[in-house]
Amino acid sequence: MIVAIIASVFLYMAGVFSGIYANKLVKEETKQDIMVLKRETKQDLGHLQKYISFLDTNLKDIQLEQTFAETLSAEQMCNFSSISMNELVNQLRYYWDKLPYRLEEYERNNQVSDEYLLLKEQYAHLSIRTWILAKSQFDRCNMSVVHGLYFYSAECSICVKQGEQIDRLKQMVSANAGNLIMFPIDFNSTQAIVKNLKNYYGLKSTPAIVINDRVFQGRLFKAEELINNSKRQIRNA
Repeated sequence: MIVAIIASVFLYMAGVFSGIYANKLVKEETKQDIMVLKRETKQDLGHLQKYISFLDTNLKDIQLEQTFAETLSAEQMCNFSSISMNELVNQLRYYWDKLPYRLEEYERNNQVSDEYLLLKEQYAHLSIRTWILAKSQFDRCNMSVVHGLYFYSAECSICVKQGEQIDRLKQMVSANAGNLIMFPIDFNSTQAIVKNLKNYYGLKSTPAIVINDRVFQGRLFKAEELINNSKRQIRNA
């Protein structure tokens, strides 16, 4: 009888101490979870602040450039536009070093991080600014430049192959002593400028390519096809 009582007391005390230990573990895990959450939130806020600062700086640059351009003649404006585009290309080199060479292939095969997404958004913003200047040079300054945007999406099954054809297109244009300004843009980007460009050009699916204001979309286009048909506009080909 005494043995049974002692055993019962021992089991009870073991349960009590097990409960205390388990409760301590839960508290420690909760504390660790809170610390991780604080750290991740701080990182996210830091990324967001960097992006806001980046956009603010770029907006101020655009406003100053527009103000200065209004004081120039047509020829002077073309010269200034060329200088501005070269400067933007130099800024883009930072992102060319940081980001994968082929975004559509990387995003299809990898889990992307918040840092990657932030860099990509900044890259897209600068890319579109550079493309706008290239477009302006082509339209107003009679410059021999081929300008374009390539819209891809991670869920697009043929966008990797289309990216390869874009690479071939660059080689073909360069072989003919031409300049190709072509940038990849995430079709699913939430940036207002990307949404507006999609609506303006009537882009509905990926891959989608805009070359010298001609639109190619809905299927895979080979480099030769893009060059041969760039003189006429193709929608939903």
